[in-house]
Amino acid sequence: MRTLWMVLCALARLWPGALAGCAEAGRCCPGRDPACFARGWRLDRVYGTCFCDQACRLTGDCCFDYARACPARPCFVGEWSPWSGCAVPAFITSSAFNKKRTIQAVSPQWSTHTEDAGYCMEFKTESLTPHCALDNRPLTRWMHYLREGYTVCVDCQPPAMNSVSLRCSGDGLDSDGNQTLRWQAIGNPRCQGTWKKVRRVEQCSCPDVHRFIFI
Repeated sequence: MRTLWMVLCALARLWPGALAGCAEAGRCCPGRDPACFARGWRLDRVYGTCFCDQACRLTGDCCFDYARACPARPCFVGEWSPWSGCAVPAFITSSAFNKKRTIQAVSPQWSTHTEDAGYCMEFKTESLTPHCALDNRPLTRWMHYLREGYTVCVDCQPPAMNSVSLRCSGDGLDSDGNQTLRWQAIGNPRCQGTWKKVRRVEQCSCPDVHRFIFI
């Protein structure tokens, strides 16, 4: 990251405006606003059009200074929506999905021989919406196994793992065990809830029905 920053600074001297970002765009952060964009470096190290609205966290095209110019605030219980302006929850899906996605296709910078194979987070589910049990589509039936009071395991693996920080968004590592965190199921945005961090472990040991992955 330090090397990348030095390169960007060098470009800024040679190419005025190369480091344009959210601050220059007026820090127009809340909600979803396709008109809130700049020309500069994105967090995925691509130079071009980058965005400074809340939606960029989901689409992955935030400007390099988004986190600094537009700090996220915590969500209140029941408040979160994709464009609420508060901190984005952890997005999860069934661990079976991990067998279908191709690491190299999604993120070429990751190698199948990477030394860091990821980690597992254990959470205790505090609450969830009734919508998790109402969807009977084949790809969403895994949500039926989400239950209040149960301990679940969530894998953090490439490509969900950031190649620089080696972390997954929403992993809760920076929180204490008493902090309520939010999650949302991929495939049914109305299936969401809260949990609390239990611990980080090297490998998940939960039963398959209570084992998920970060997206």
